[in-house]
Amino acid sequence: MRIAFVSDIHGNLAALDAVIQDIERRRVDQVVNLGDTLSGPLLPVETAQRLRALPWLHVAGNHERQVLTLPLARQNASDAYTSGQLAHAEADRTWLASHADPADPRLHRGEMWPDRLGNDIALCHGSPRSDIEYLLETPVGEEARLATPDEIRERLDGRLPPHITLLACGHTHVPRAVRFAGDGVTQDLLIVNPGSVGLPAYDDDHPYPHSRYHRIETGSPDARYAVVERRGDRWVCELISVPYAFEPMARLADQRQRPDWAHSLRTGWMPRA
Repeated sequence: MRIAFVSDIHGNLAALDAVIQDIERRRVDQVVNLGDTLSGPLLPVETAQRLRALPWLHVAGNHERQVLTLPLARQNASDAYTSGQLAHAEADRTWLASHADPADPRLHRGEMWPDRLGNDIALCHGSPRSDIEYLLETPVGEEARLATPDEIRERLDGRLPPHITLLACGHTHVPRAVRFAGDGVTQDLLIVNPGSVGLPAYDDDHPYPHSRYHRIETGSPDARYAVVERRGDRWVCELISVPYAFEPMARLADQRQRPDWAHSLRTGWMPRA
């Protein structure tokens, strides 16, 4: 079983096409999208139409929830732009609403798609208990560090049964693979975040215990995803970085008055004042 995990496409069609082409040459058995698929100032409708033609499995992220359930006045600029575009594309909005709800406990028990993924795989967007919680990162000051084992255990919140050996998450845009082996969480658990296909850096002023503002930066404009393969009785992860022609997407962000996005797309860093 070879599974490609993608996440956080954010309407970046150029990055998505580059990742699709790279996945096609790797002969994977299944592709799973972990959410935050359309939201942003780029090409949400075109991205939805590209994905609708593919036999991928999709998990909703926090931006799906926000676009589909929050009043427009409460949506941030990225979600509001996407909502406006989807208002004229009912089929794409319906497709987005069909994605698996990350609050569904079946995702965390490995029961949502056992015929296509196996029952030892669990999925979420943020953490098993919240689509906006970082699982593998902890904001401290203006940066986000690798979470400690105790922090990760606390965020898992006892929601993974012992037969789960692979948990895939997204949300933080940071490519990472963390393994717990025989330490009481589970017999052998690999947690994989494939990183972001479409947005390599962002900043956030959501308050945390040790941070009121932080930046997530990968330092490269490349699109990211992961391929996970079972070898014997263990999962092996490859974190993949794919170069693509990012400048048209950056210019589009500029045209839509999002210089923060444009800088991120060109560099993988956030602008400094």
